[in-house]
Amino acid sequence: MSKSKRLKKTKEENMKNDEIFRKKEEERKNAPSKAMKKFIRKESVWIKLIKFIMVLPFLYSGFFYGGITVISIFKKTIDINTYVGAVILICLIAMLGALILSFKRFYISSFAVSLVSVLVYFFITEKYFVDYATGKVTESGNINPQYKYMIWFYPILLFLLCSLILLIIDVFRLIKKKRREREKRDNAPTKSIVD
Repeated sequence: MSKSKRLKKTKEENMKNDEIFRKKEEERKNAPSKAMKKFIRKESVWIKLIKFIMVLPFLYSGFFYGGITVISIFKKTIDINTYVGAVILICLIAMLGALILSFKRFYISSFAVSLVSVLVYFFITEKYFVDYATGKVTESGNINPQYKYMIWFYPILLFLLCSLILLIIDVFRLIKKKRREREKRDNAPTKSIVD
């Protein structure tokens, strides 16, 4: 083989290697990192739907009507102590934290926070606001005004229910994962005694 043919052949090989290297580099740049893969972990459509349903009662009952209640209490439109408004505000912030935790897939923590915050919110709004408002409206002549306030504040229980469902799904997923790991460990080949 002549020198020119060898040079031409090595040049072609270098070009092929460069092309392969460029393709691998492109794939590496476009591929998500390990941390991103962990973050993008696939979720079923049902879990996404439950999270969306979880947002709706928070926006309706918590953010909107809870916010109106807090503003009314702080502006002294309603004759209730301001500490009740502060407790409702803290509960709303805790519910927002529980919502964020559920979207970050910390379902156990999300359920614990949502359980405490929803129950305190529900108790406070029922005891102070609904009873107070029902008494004021009943004095003016309405027969069953509590239904209106039930529509305002009771949907927040759906938030708690969705959080509970996500917790149950997560617990079953963890149990399934542990069983799979145990089966893999039990069925793994053992080292030889001779070695």
